[in-house]
Amino acid sequence: MMTDTQRREIQGHLMNGLNSLDMPHTIEPFAVENCPDDTDFASQLAQQGVNMAVQRRKIARMHELETALKRLGETDYGICEECGQEIGTARLKANPSARLCIHCQSAREEGLARSA
Repeated sequence: MMTDTQRREIQGHLMNGLNSLDMPHTIEPFAVENCPDDTDFASQLAQQGVNMAVQRRKIARMHELETALKRLGETDYGICEECGQEIGTARLKANPSARLCIHCQSAREEGLARSA
């Protein structure tokens, strides 16, 4: 069972994670500036793709952390969604949004590696 001190520590990790995302208030629209040639156009297009991927990843991470913060106050936080056992405190400190214990996470990753 997780102590109040451990919950506060994990809450701090989650809040720090959210604060470090540095999310812009508005998302810049896609725009390709006047390009003198195809190479410049391709370069700008590629950079826009990278920027969009980074933005999507930040949004996904923000949702993970916000969901973990909500779950932190519930009785099922720190309980593995697969086996129902407690997720180790060290794992939650390292990854406060973890939803699986280390054993179930490893099994899931092994299954994904086999199917790839």
